[in-house]
Amino acid sequence: MRRVIVAGGSLAGLLAARVLHDVADEVVVVEPDDLPDSAANRAGTPHGDQFHVLLGLAQQLFAHWFPTLFDRLALDGAVGYSHAETRMFVDGRMRLPVPGDPLMPIMRPLLEWHVRGDVLKLPKVRLVRDRVVGLTAGLGRVDGVRLASRASVGTADLVIDATGRSSRLGDWLLRLDFAPPPKRRMDLDLGYATTLYRRFPEQRLDDLVAVHSLRSAGSAEPGVSVVAPAGPDRWICTVSAYGAQRPGRSAEEFRARCEREPAAGFAALARECEPAGPVSVYRYPHSVRRDFHELRRFPEGLVPVGDAVASFNPVYGQGMPSAALHASALGAWLASGEDVHGYFRRLRVLVDAAWQTSVVADLALPHLRADRPRGHRLMRAVSEAIDRATLTDPIVARRFLDVVNLRAHPRTLLHPTLLARAFLAPTPTRAPRVQHPEPRVAPSRH
Repeated sequence: MRRVIVAGGSLAGLLAARVLHDVADEVVVVEPDDLPDSAANRAGTPHGDQFHVLLGLAQQLFAHWFPTLFDRLALDGAVGYSHAETRMFVDGRMRLPVPGDPLMPIMRPLLEWHVRGDVLKLPKVRLVRDRVVGLTAGLGRVDGVRLASRASVGTADLVIDATGRSSRLGDWLLRLDFAPPPKRRMDLDLGYATTLYRRFPEQRLDDLVAVHSLRSAGSAEPGVSVVAPAGPDRWICTVSAYGAQRPGRSAEEFRARCEREPAAGFAALARECEPAGPVSVYRYPHSVRRDFHELRRFPEGLVPVGDAVASFNPVYGQGMPSAALHASALGAWLASGEDVHGYFRRLRVLVDAAWQTSVVADLALPHLRADRPRGHRLMRAVSEAIDRATLTDPIVARRFLDVVNLRAHPRTLLHPTLLARAFLAPTPTRAPRVQHPEPRVAPSRH
């Protein structure tokens, strides 16, 4: 290919540009944001200061495309933590720890800054500060983009839509006399809040370094909370809830939420550590997916990636891994020589897996006003049985972790042998009481 245009310099767009660099003579990334020259947030990522995590398969893909990335992130304070240092809880009950991928909490601006720097240094990548507002086409295929400035970046053999969940691709297709993709939407009304806390060297919370706490749909306050190091001298803590229970900006409220969190670590954080900044909040109104695979007509020379395809409930950590998987699918499709529908078939497998993981759990939320599909009660019962079994059965816990880290498809959890183990697994009668050791006092600075 001679030239490819990537609309959007998000992580999805940058990863697509990295893959395309290997097959195109020129890759033009069009991005409207002022891009910081440091690890700072930008306008296009209002959620960038919230907790982010790189799941297992995403870590492998990032390391493949950027071999020195994790060494550089470590120098900037980002570190993965082993299963011995982290725990996952369900309603205060601890899942069995399973050796596997380290938890990789990451500050989104730091990751994006490093990836952007690597991509824009590639010899065939060029950045254009502008906004894509439409497409140009001829002979049934897309051959370029329209820019807000009315400038030209030339014709293209391929255009990538990486403009995110607010993508206008459906409108652009209508202007070219193509139908937009069918859209599915699930209203969630999720809110989450994040605060940084001061951390003294090697500090642990209830003898743990990182904690993930799921409060299930049957709890009084469904949601997910996470606490993990954000470098050697900071903790990052995120709490989330839905509807009227969404967290606000009050530091006192944030502290109260930590104190009543049923898992280990959170109350210790509130008791032992000082806030290192204000409470930052973000609201996520709905999940959405665009089913491009259902379109019978679609112009050649155009494909979407990342949130322009599907955007999921962020508490499951699927956003950045999905962007990486879409970029990988893009590379495989280009190597195959198939038409655009071959790419959409690959996307469908990826989106279905992530959608199934999140939607089965989301539909159990009591505040959700949505029609439950046929078979939902059975799927919910299976999901709850698997959740319970991860507390006591190491085989189920291992397979569950494989699915979480995107190494295995969710359907592998439905194998008859695994289901039998899940439904027969013993369940703790109650959550174990969290033992709070005496606070470890920070060394004096004087």
